[in-house]
Amino acid sequence: MGRFEGRVLLATPKIVSQPTREIKTQLSKKPKILLLAVLITAIQSVVLWLIALWSAWSIIQGDVLSLVSALFLTGIVLGAALFLSNVAIGMFRLQRWAYTPSFVMQLLIVSIGVASFGGEYGLVVLGFGLLLPAALVFFAMFSKTVRALFRKD
Repeated sequence: MGRFEGRVLLATPKIVSQPTREIKTQLSKKPKILLLAVLITAIQSVVLWLIALWSAWSIIQGDVLSLVSALFLTGIVLGAALFLSNVAIGMFRLQRWAYTPSFVMQLLIVSIGVASFGGEYGLVVLGFGLLLPAALVFFAMFSKTVRALFRKD
């Protein structure tokens, strides 16, 4: 007779790690200024997703003058939202590839913010609303501690 005869062996799962504890340690290891940059970038991506949804809803309702232009613009906004979401995740994970695209996206946002000050439909509030978060991300990403995290070892 075998050694395990008459016994029922139950496979009990072993908990490898607790996700909440793992997230807390990840957050505590990262500088607060980097977390600020990630948070602002994530909020910017959420705003882009909302603009894309609003644009798609306008197309569905027929509130567009040119369907082709509206579809193209919606596609560009969807692409930007997806790209900025990936950049925010990459920044949080300290992926080196996310460092430069974060600057590029902030430069694009700054250019839209500066253009918002002038013109026939210029809105100063919109301009500052775009410029201030982008300036904070620039400051955070250029800080010495954050640059050291993204530097090649």
